[in-house]
Amino acid sequence: MRRDYLCYFPKKSCYPNQHEAMDAIHEALIKRQIVLFEGACGTGKTLSSLVPALHIAKQEQKTVVIATNVHQQMVQFIEEAREIQRQNNIKVVVLKGKMLMCPRPDMDYDTCSLLRDNTYKLIEHEKDIAQLGNEIKSIKDKQKRVKDAGLIELQRELSLEYEKYERQIHDIRKNSCDKLLGILKTSNDDFRSWLFSGVRTPEDVADWALSNNSCGYELLKRFMKEADLLICNYHHFLNEDIRANVLGWMDKSPGDIIAIFDEAHNIEAAARSHSSIKLTESIIMRALDEIEANREIQPPDDVRICIQVLLDTLRSTYNYILDKKFGERERVGSDWHDLRIADPEEREDMFRTKLLKALRSAGIKNPTETIERIRKFGSNIDAIYNQQFTEGKSPIKKISSSLIAAGFLSNYMRATDDQNYYPILGVRRHDNRIYGRLELFTCIPRNVTGPLFDSVHSAVLMSATLAPFESIKTTLGITRQTRELAYGISFSREKRLTIAVSVPPLFAKDRDNPQTKENITRILTDIIEQSDGNVIIFFPSFNEASQYKNRLNCNVNIPVFLDEVGISAQVIRDEFFKLGENGKKAVLISYMWGTLTEGVDYKDGRGRTVVIVGVGYPALNDRMRAVESAYEAEFGHGWGYAVEIPTIRKVRQAMGRVIRSPEDYGARVLVDGRYSSSSAKSLGKYSVFNIFPEEERTEIVDVAPERVKYSLMNFFNDIRRNRSGHRKSMADTLDNFI
Repeated sequence: MRRDYLCYFPKKSCYPNQHEAMDAIHEALIKRQIVLFEGACGTGKTLSSLVPALHIAKQEQKTVVIATNVHQQMVQFIEEAREIQRQNNIKVVVLKGKMLMCPRPDMDYDTCSLLRDNTYKLIEHEKDIAQLGNEIKSIKDKQKRVKDAGLIELQRELSLEYEKYERQIHDIRKNSCDKLLGILKTSNDDFRSWLFSGVRTPEDVADWALSNNSCGYELLKRFMKEADLLICNYHHFLNEDIRANVLGWMDKSPGDIIAIFDEAHNIEAAARSHSSIKLTESIIMRALDEIEANREIQPPDDVRICIQVLLDTLRSTYNYILDKKFGERERVGSDWHDLRIADPEEREDMFRTKLLKALRSAGIKNPTETIERIRKFGSNIDAIYNQQFTEGKSPIKKISSSLIAAGFLSNYMRATDDQNYYPILGVRRHDNRIYGRLELFTCIPRNVTGPLFDSVHSAVLMSATLAPFESIKTTLGITRQTRELAYGISFSREKRLTIAVSVPPLFAKDRDNPQTKENITRILTDIIEQSDGNVIIFFPSFNEASQYKNRLNCNVNIPVFLDEVGISAQVIRDEFFKLGENGKKAVLISYMWGTLTEGVDYKDGRGRTVVIVGVGYPALNDRMRAVESAYEAEFGHGWGYAVEIPTIRKVRQAMGRVIRSPEDYGARVLVDGRYSSSSAKSLGKYSVFNIFPEEERTEIVDVAPERVKYSLMNFFNDIRRNRSGHRKSMADTLDNFI
């Protein structure tokens, strides 16, 4: 078959299965399908997706967008785009947030938007005043030839108009962006040539703009419509408002986009966070201040009453909950702390009931009408704020808190009975005072992802841990025809060992048992001693990770690192990597839902053995229970889709940190009886063995705790013998040749 798309393939040869994958993806994109692509390390997922996508996009005048939520993956995309560009004249734009490229990173998005709007107004006013100046000059020239009272009066009127424009320009210039002004007044051809002569990172763009007294963010936006490939973060396409802006800059509709999502197992959680809405106590207080400060607008009485009742009900509710349980108030720190106002399963919202009762007592019989009046009042205030900023009377663009409150209340009253949402009251401490926050947490993210995948030309969702595909399609609301591809590790099976240690299940209630801790410590010590290099250990939580860090420090005579909250993971990782790359040994202890389970490449001796202790379910808090309940009601697979499958995907991601190339080798150790093949019968529903893909299940070997050290010893001894034999064979060959 013809493979014209290979003109975009920058490598000399393909990985095993890569041709097959590219053929399948190319065919699927032609048919406008959604591709679900699981591929282990070494299958070349990125190029397998990107190469056919670029070919189809070129043929059909589409744009390829590749998105990730992992920094290291974006770095890889940039490198591979550079390789492709060396043999193909593709135009690439790499987009990150405004903060990185804007010369004024202290500025919020709304103020920046108004500065931009004012700058465009300034350009228009300068054109108008220039035209007016020409008219005045023309009249003066006529007056030299003809003495006409009418001309004198016209000149006087135009001169007054000119002075008015000058004052307006003076005011607007104070709140405009001089960097954008420079961009609007020049062709920017030099930036365009520089941008598309390579693949420029956002840091490169920011540096170029700074040295040229310009705004990299605005420059990049002006040329995005020319891009063949856009590399960006998840939020650029999962957040509906940001996606609309990005598509506007690209001058594209969703149907013009071929979307590629990397680490696609994370889309579900990311979409959830992008669609949840919040209202803080401070915004409610500012809304009351707005009403008090703008009495000349004469807001209806029920507007002030409703906002005041909302504030009082919020405070009385969280104070009641905090005082009801001894020590609860003292637990509140600087981070948001969830309080239950609705049962995760029943969804009867205590706060909403209390608020409606308080509103009725205050004389508000129809909250919907009152909320609409708050919205109209907020819109008027927002217009005033906009005018104040435009005229230079305010140094920043304020946003109407009343308008924000009305928007939240409208959604809250409508959606709290919806199974897709879960209401939460959060509290935090600031300046030794507790403040509250209402939140509508999104349980089922398909309201975000469904419309996106329905509207794009086609898409590829790729990950090393995407299976089972049915759960991904269901939770993300993918209803279009899909093409499903799955490729396991293609490297030699002799170079990897996967064992499940048959310890009793490490349920939460048992993990603090002193005997259990002693047994786990002994197993980990054996693993570390027998490993041929660096060992990475993942625990269910940071608390357990820190406990075992102290225990292992006393048992092994090698460096033990802990991935700690508040300490740079990059610094720890680099030191750990350096020891492994130099043939030494160290231990890195982390936790399943931390930063090091995915997107980190432990290649070339950086990691020889990875250990997963326990089945690291996410914190089963009210949010997770609400998601489980919503999934159960909607799909009939609450525990499986919401908790179990995402957890095993995370475990598989952690297992994939070692064995990253055909020359690499390593061991993966699962320390919990629930992973063993025999657990399906002995533990029933508590077993997680059958959640692994079939190909991976065949590699899992059950090992008794006391036999772990021998399994690892034999494996690494065999590896060393084979490598030694290979070197000897190569030496003999060379001797014979000489």
